[in-house]
Amino acid sequence: MTHPAPLHRIQLQPTGLRIDGLPELRSRLLPKLLAALLQAHEQGLARVDSPCARAELCERIAGMAELHRTQVWRALALLEDGPLAPLIEASARSSGPFWLNAPLLAACRFEIEGAPAEGEALAGWLGQQRPVRAPAAAPLLPLGYAEALARADFQLDRGELYPARLAVQQAAAHLPEGDAAAAAALGLRRARIARRLGDWAALQDELRDLGHALNNARLPRAERRQLRARVAILAAWHWYGSLGQPAAALDKLDEVDLEVLGADPTLRCDHGNLRGIVLRELAVARGDAALATQSLASLGDALRGASLGGLPDALQVCAANLAHTLGQLAEAGLLAADGPGLEDALRWLLLSDALCARWQLGRSSLLNTIFLLRLAAFARLDFPALQRLATGEGLPLPATSYGELAQQRWTACRARHSQIPPDQRCAFLLLWARHALDEGDAFSATDLVRQARLQARKLRDEQARRRYLADADALMPESRRA
Repeated sequence: MTHPAPLHRIQLQPTGLRIDGLPELRSRLLPKLLAALLQAHEQGLARVDSPCARAELCERIAGMAELHRTQVWRALALLEDGPLAPLIEASARSSGPFWLNAPLLAACRFEIEGAPAEGEALAGWLGQQRPVRAPAAAPLLPLGYAEALARADFQLDRGELYPARLAVQQAAAHLPEGDAAAAAALGLRRARIARRLGDWAALQDELRDLGHALNNARLPRAERRQLRARVAILAAWHWYGSLGQPAAALDKLDEVDLEVLGADPTLRCDHGNLRGIVLRELAVARGDAALATQSLASLGDALRGASLGGLPDALQVCAANLAHTLGQLAEAGLLAADGPGLEDALRWLLLSDALCARWQLGRSSLLNTIFLLRLAAFARLDFPALQRLATGEGLPLPATSYGELAQQRWTACRARHSQIPPDQRCAFLLLWARHALDEGDAFSATDLVRQARLQARKLRDEQARRRYLADADALMPESRRA
């Protein structure tokens, strides 16, 4: 049987600390520093997800113009050999930011002159004239910043990634000085654009800057927790998309606070969508039906959040990924017999396609068409059968063959081809070529495979380059000489 940890009694005194009646730890700064952290903790700060910078603690201690690193280091060193050694934690021991160890804090009773160290007692001990008030309302955003950021979001929704990147740069020119939240908003947009472009080096740079903001910027606790969750999801994308490590990406996603996800539908969709994708990759790689079930559950949860939350962009993404996942799990033989199948996958994909057309979303993406062509090839579904299914759902396709549909999609985003990642172009061209061959158009297929080879040679990922070139060889070996 385990017993609760003993309750430590800590007395804050003008000349130091007395812990459990032991001899006093003599230091004029240590009790002030601890009092500042206790006051911050009462206000929702000084926690692992919302630490306090050294400058913030200095502001709470009246009469202290600056809190030097050496002063902090010497004060904290006094705790090292006693029961409170792990009480004050920090990213860097002398410079912070700092927070209180929650389990140990719960086992402590702090006193000032025999009374609990809280509220007005702490304020008086710190020499404050009045309790620290909540920060004043943030100043009005500059018009140029708000307009450029809104334009970036509009272009992001429509897949116009380079114009969105330019709009974010224009917003940065109007960034209010010292506004950490406004700066973080720009960093998040830049990171999202880099992720969608497959610009992993830029994403890594943005994640580094956002991590610095989390550790050093003065953000309200709620904003800090939300930013931390968004950074974790983007970091998981980096582990999965750039480094090819889905297991590490899953670990990163598991760090996200469930309470934060429950309070933000968009964040919940982003998290569930990527978690479903990562679990699908692990399920296929390991042949694990249990992971396949978890993948569909995560995607289903994300889709539910997008649908009930009225988020059309998230809904079309989740529906498309659910359809693609069903197809990949079917190819791997991991779909449950009593669950959704290929026909359900096609219906979800048709819904995603209809949302894109209705809301003018994803205009620079070929992913939906790639998923559709791949599903149709695996299911051995000719175009008239697909058209009947689409018409039955009230979502008829404006084409008479897979080749015509692919041509329409390729032409529709011709002006934005440079914004489409090369691996996406390779996959699209090879699938288009496969359907062209099935439809008896060997001339078009030959040209498409040639184009796919050109795109494959642009890939930095050597494994992906070899895979796409091998697919081109298997589809049309003679095109290698073209």
